Amino acid sequence: MCGEGEAVKRENEPPAAVKDILPNGVLRFLYFDYIKKWWEYRNEPNVIMLHYSDVRRDLKGGVKKIAEFLEVDLNPRQLEVVTERCGIEHMRKVNKFLHRLPLNTDGERLWDVEKDHLVKSGKFVKKGGVGSGGSILSDKVVAQWKKAEEDEFGHNPALLKWAREGGDFPSE
Repeated sequence: MCGEGEAVKRENEPPAAVKDILPNGVLRFLYFDYIKKWWEYRNEPNVIMLHYSDVRRDLKGGVKKIAEFLEVDLNPRQLEVVTERCGIEHMRKVNKFLHRLPLNTDGERLWDVEKDHLVKSGKFVKKGGVGSGGSILSDKVVAQWKKAEEDEFGHNPALLKWAREGGDFPSE
């Protein structure tokens, strides 16, 4: 049983996954560093930078954009198949996101390599919605995230806007 103080602390404290990806976290390179490093190359002809929200809003358009970038011609049927297989419904159906634990090397057979997974079945693919993460976090944690975005990207309003919302890159 936790006291009232502990409950307030948990509400104000980001979950471990969020904390790790924040600017001082061990996984900051997965979001903040990544966006900042690639932003300067966004208009290079050999770089394609996609935003999750853009692809979710128009999956078929995202598939077309990637195919064009890779100079792959997809006929209408192929475009439909690729789009369907990249969709959240297909990902849930095939559920191929069962990351297995490493092979047991201790000789005691503590892990069943056929059954033990890092991610349990059906837990990796969620709703896939745009902006739905904020609904599961407290207002204070969302505010912490927004402040981190402003601290990291706020020097460039176009970068901050794109990091938050996606959309077209501004013309320079």
